[in-house]
Amino acid sequence: MIQQKTLYIFLAKRTVWFWFAGKRSCLKPVSKPLNSENILEHCRKWSSSRIILFLEFPWVLTHFDITITLSSEELASFAKMRLSLANKTDTGERGVQAKQSRNSVSAENHVGGIYYKQAQPDRVGLLCATLSKECVRLKKMLSLESGVSVEVVPLVVACLPLLLKNPENKLIFKGLEQSFFLEKTNDYLTKFVELPAFENFPLEHFVSDQLPLEKTPQTFRLLPEETVNTLSENGSDTNEINEQQDVDIVQNGITMESVLAEWKGLARSPQTGFWWDSSSKYRRLKQIKLWKNLAGALILTGVVASALFYYQLQQQRKNLQQNLSSLELKLENLILNSPFILSAESEKHIEQLEILAKQLVQEAFWKQQTLQTLLSSIEGSWLEGFYFKDHNLRLELLTLEPVNAVDLFIKLSKMSETAHVQLKSQQKSRIKGHEVIRFTLAIELAPPTIKQTLNLNTQK
Repeated sequence: MIQQKTLYIFLAKRTVWFWFAGKRSCLKPVSKPLNSENILEHCRKWSSSRIILFLEFPWVLTHFDITITLSSEELASFAKMRLSLANKTDTGERGVQAKQSRNSVSAENHVGGIYYKQAQPDRVGLLCATLSKECVRLKKMLSLESGVSVEVVPLVVACLPLLLKNPENKLIFKGLEQSFFLEKTNDYLTKFVELPAFENFPLEHFVSDQLPLEKTPQTFRLLPEETVNTLSENGSDTNEINEQQDVDIVQNGITMESVLAEWKGLARSPQTGFWWDSSSKYRRLKQIKLWKNLAGALILTGVVASALFYYQLQQQRKNLQQNLSSLELKLENLILNSPFILSAESEKHIEQLEILAKQLVQEAFWKQQTLQTLLSSIEGSWLEGFYFKDHNLRLELLTLEPVNAVDLFIKLSKMSETAHVQLKSQQKSRIKGHEVIRFTLAIELAPPTIKQTLNLNTQK
């Protein structure tokens, strides 16, 4: 649904289209590449509640690849690797600027992507993207100037839903200035390749030479040619209101209105829509500068864990004291109301009290001894934290090698103190440039054996 108070900007290297309140205007093409000041100057004439930028090169860089599903951290690393380090050959001035843009990608710039399902259950098509420094600067300037939210999205992402609905399996899409070759197989997007800019060479011939095809791919344009020619070439506004005849001027044309009507906005998950990653959200140990600081944090965690165990022991003692007070009250009532059966009843309650006290004390010492045994058995890993309640123990651990997690799992499973050990999760993480494995063990404690009970009684 098109929002009338939203300013939509379609932005390329030398061409920019504005769409606001049902009216379009165009600045195309200028002699020099556009910059943030050019765009900001033209946006001041509108009072919008929101700004959305649909971007082409060099404001945004894109890359398509078929891969496995990646986590948020892996997606960011994958996108930076493909877009920052890939040696793609381009010609002319664009090749120089593309190389500079790719080398200028830094950690502060956003990277993101969108997943497309594949025929193979364990594979997905990932279209990833990153913003250039100039685009990040433009977004900040627009936000400060207008005081409204500014969203950015690659133009190809907004156009792909319309292209995928087309019955053609192989086609060429011409945007504002960029061109792409798109291939579908059984309604699955299997290839999406950016095409170089040729002045006097048909893109169909290039695609046919580089990617042999059975037939010439059909070409689609973002805007019909006749509509483009009727709009301003010097930046002045046009008063054209959306009409159905614009849609049908060229058979293979895609209008801006259809793109905006199809666009559903950004999504938080890459499986449901295009998704920008923010690397700061996943740096949980950002303040830890050295490994010795990490060791200090782990020691502090151990102290906190001991405090939690002491707190649980105090709670058990409190419950024991409440039971003792209840029994004493009952004994006082018996003394007052039944003096003749005082001796028998008092002996019975004293025996129950002794049994209950013995059980509580034995269980407390058994839990303490079992917990000390399990924690002292950890080798090859660091204890990040643990949670202990009743007969269930949960260990949060860090290790440098995955095999250490497996060895610890096997070791604890064979111990007599455990009834059941389960490896709940295992994932990669990075702590100040060091790759570690974070994993969780859920342990169900085994009840004390007769031998352990005897040892506890001997200690008493």
